[in-house]
Amino acid sequence: MLKRIFNLENDKAFADMKDALVQKGAKIVSENPSTHLVVKQGSLWGMSPTTAKKTVDVTFVPVNSGTQVASSSRLSPDWKNLTIIGCALAAVLVALCLWMALDLTTFMNTGRASFWSWLASVNGHVDVSVAQTFVNLTKALTVFLSLIIVLEIAVAIYAYKGIDRFVQEIFDVLSKNEKTNNLQKQ
Repeated sequence: MLKRIFNLENDKAFADMKDALVQKGAKIVSENPSTHLVVKQGSLWGMSPTTAKKTVDVTFVPVNSGTQVASSSRLSPDWKNLTIIGCALAAVLVALCLWMALDLTTFMNTGRASFWSWLASVNGHVDVSVAQTFVNLTKALTVFLSLIIVLEIAVAIYAYKGIDRFVQEIFDVLSKNEKTNNLQKQ
């Protein structure tokens, strides 16, 4: 959760925050003027904390002559589900590829028919070079898909740990605007 106090009236802080969020591509889900704002931001295909699909909940509380703006962000369930399902499917394919590679390797070493030995048959005869090609292909796919799983997990952790980065950028813009407005008043 991020909190910051701005030297702005509550209505002005709400309006400025809402404008800044909309300018950065956020879509307003609900609002209670001057007190609460909920927006969705990012994309299902986003891979960074600022581009991953998320929900941002912002509250505005008057404090002395300013406004405390508190924000909490969370990754959207569909973004998380896509990540989990993608990793699960890749893991299933890794297991399938490993099984094929091991099965064909055993077949080449023993000559006994196995579940995947039909892949190495050409016109009813066993072709060892075809079997070796399938073994190499499935091993390469296993490595590739394993890397994809690791990268996807790294992206999810990166997005989760930096989920407040988007709002932090908005707060920085509002602080800069606040300072500019104060200088102009003087």
